[in-house]
Amino acid sequence: MIHVSTFEELKRQQYGLALYCIVCDRWGEADLKQLIETGRGNRAVTQARFRCRDCGEVVEKQVRPPVPELGGAAGYI
Repeated sequence: MIHVSTFEELKRQQYGLALYCIVCDRWGEADLKQLIETGRGNRAVTQARFRCRDCGEVVEKQVRPPVPELGGAAGYI
């Protein structure tokens, strides 16, 4: 079983956390390493709120699994 409920678990399992601003139609990626280093590693992903750097609106979160590698090239899902 894979647990990915906190920032530390996401990083440990090599998952990413994508962030999407509906207003700006812009995607970003949460810096899991920085979140962990600043003491937020045990915070639940579902409880965390992020804001868009451009407009300040609360953004949507999307947990992304590790990208598989096929013969040295990154595969796309």
